[in-house]
Amino acid sequence: MSELPLIAVTDSASCPRPLPKQIERLAKLTELRPQSVILRAKSLDKAAYRTLALQAQQSCEAAGIALILHSDWQLARKLGIQNLHLPLALLRQLPACERTYFIRLSTPVHSVEEAIEAQALGATMLIAGHIYTTQCKASLAPRGLGFLQAVCNAVCLPVYAIGGIGFDATQHAELQANGARGACVMSAYMRL
Repeated sequence: MSELPLIAVTDSASCPRPLPKQIERLAKLTELRPQSVILRAKSLDKAAYRTLALQAQQSCEAAGIALILHSDWQLARKLGIQNLHLPLALLRQLPACERTYFIRLSTPVHSVEEAIEAQALGATMLIAGHIYTTQCKASLAPRGLGFLQAVCNAVCLPVYAIGGIGFDATQHAELQANGARGACVMSAYMRL
């Protein structure tokens, strides 16, 4: 197994069990244990997401895994969570005085221009994708390793790759060779 740091991205659509149970499973992993979990649950309303976030916070804290909330910066502040993932459109709207609260502020990027803009907006980490073919975006061609390398060369931030990434050491070596500091894994983690 490679030493590439991994972030698990939750997805209730591809998970055979409720997300709180899956996060508990991820927290108990040894070899494939993620360094962080992005709590993505787009289908939930605010109240249900808050409940999920509280459950995930407890599991992640007990296991020493960083929990990254998705989109809801106000909830992150209320829960004392300093890791946040925002779509670029929401990062643009986040007040500058709020950006400094977050130790980790990540955003997805799909071009070099977006990467440069996200860095200027105060992002501390970028998620570039999608790199490989993935069922999540079956109708879109992957951007590939050349795109990943271009993004990594354009910014001073750590860049994590996403899209079609599993637990393959050869794939991880390709990502590292093209500048990735880590990778985000969704489907493979949700099916464990």
